[in-house]
Amino acid sequence: MAGNQVVTLPETCRRTSSCPHLFAWNGQNFAFVSDFGGVGGLGYRTGPSTFARPDPTEYVLLPDLAARGGDFILQVVEPLEEVVYFDEAKLIAVDHSAGTSVHPHEMAAVTADPPPFEIFCYSQVVKPAPTLNDRGEDVTRALEKSDRIYASPSQRDGRFAGFARDHFVELDFADRPRSLPAGSRWVLFLDGWVEYSTSTSNFAASQAGLKLKAPSVAAWRDGCWVELLHEAGYPAGINHTMTLDLTGKLRPDDRKLRISTNMDLSWDRIFLAPHRDGAAVKWTEIAARGADLHFLGYPREFSPDGRQPNLLDHSNIDTSATWLRMPGAYTRHGDVSELVRSADDRFAILAAGDEITLRFPAGALPPVPPGCMRTLLLKSDSFCKDMDLYTGGSQSVEPLPFHAMKAYPYGPEQHYPDNDMTRRYRLEYNTRIIEP
Repeated sequence: MAGNQVVTLPETCRRTSSCPHLFAWNGQNFAFVSDFGGVGGLGYRTGPSTFARPDPTEYVLLPDLAARGGDFILQVVEPLEEVVYFDEAKLIAVDHSAGTSVHPHEMAAVTADPPPFEIFCYSQVVKPAPTLNDRGEDVTRALEKSDRIYASPSQRDGRFAGFARDHFVELDFADRPRSLPAGSRWVLFLDGWVEYSTSTSNFAASQAGLKLKAPSVAAWRDGCWVELLHEAGYPAGINHTMTLDLTGKLRPDDRKLRISTNMDLSWDRIFLAPHRDGAAVKWTEIAARGADLHFLGYPREFSPDGRQPNLLDHSNIDTSATWLRMPGAYTRHGDVSELVRSADDRFAILAAGDEITLRFPAGALPPVPPGCMRTLLLKSDSFCKDMDLYTGGSQSVEPLPFHAMKAYPYGPEQHYPDNDMTRRYRLEYNTRIIEP
């Protein structure tokens, strides 16, 4: 090619990696639920020599499902350049009193400990009004309900993906918390979505003296802001709710709360509710009747309203191989029910474009008790790893993660379990080799 001329190189604007995505049969189609498993990210660099701690367990709130052939059917898809280590899938049916709502205690923990499994039940909701952002704009309407109308950062940092200028929302509850029952556990529910930073952007930002600051919560007391939670965590992806237990931290006379961060994080709905400790909540957990691993392709993105974030359409599949695949030994296609029955370090390992169809027998669930309603959750246990050059261990499927590991990447003093069960698993299942 001759020199001294301008050459245009077109580039597709797309995410480079993503957590697995979940779809559920609603009687008409497989509707997008959310991404999930991001808290189990492996080798995610948070600074020049630090990595995030992976938390493989997550409880995903499901929409109304319809049985098909006697089964509730969920689809787990890896749509981008990432490897997924899927270890357990259970369906949890939560029966609770009519007129109440339930939600699992969930967030991507940063300075806080990962939340234990717990189901919050509430009937009273306290909404803030008014709510202002860091520019003094009224965003009450944006935070009133989950409707994809967001209170978003005023300015995203164009240099580093996932970063924004420091921003906050200021919630004014007035005297409404005083109406809550004395002695209640107070839980703050925050719906939102985050544009993840990457290992590369975190490393680059550290060279500029910046680091991500997860949401912190402060209360206005005696003329100043008093921090209640410092960089506790965030909602991990698209269509997620973060729950913060403020019991013992929030006072009945605290009118205003401020939630601040520099993450590229948009809030959709925020409210306060008292958890009903004495509520009659019962749950039943069932395993999948079948789990089939196969190649699907790449669901295309769409926006139902012209706003971000884009969702994925399970009925619109691109089968062209436009994504890189991490080299290594993946799980062969076919039945993987044994691998997702329990968290035992025997993973169904998915490459980009792979899908697991999970079938849960509807008849295995007991009838809904009189006076109750039912909410369904997916209990998942999984790790994932992207191909970012700064992600630890990003050049191959191995080393395999395991639940007892102290960190990832791990050194020679740790190793994946080597016993009769894991050796048989690797020889029998992980036979699909993807070359560099």
